[in-house]
Amino acid sequence: MSFPKSEERKKCWSARDSYWECLTDNNDDSIKCSQQRALFEKCCSSQWVKHFDRKREFIKYKEKLETEGFYPADSGRSKTQT
Repeated sequence: MSFPKSEERKKCWSARDSYWECLTDNNDDSIKCSQQRALFEKCCSSQWVKHFDRKREFIKYKEKLETEGFYPADSGRSKTQT
């Protein structure tokens, strides 16, 4: 696989941003964002799609940790306990 040219990268990033924005606006309801997802997959290589999907999940996980804190699985505490 050759590295995408500048214009191809810009199209990919734009499609990714549009898809992510749709997900954010629709509480991660991927069905409502199927058109944006199709464009994202069309404009980006499958490796990039996979990478960006993982990146978004990591970003969401990191935000959750920052807002809710970390509770080890074996601590016996729930999110509502302090």
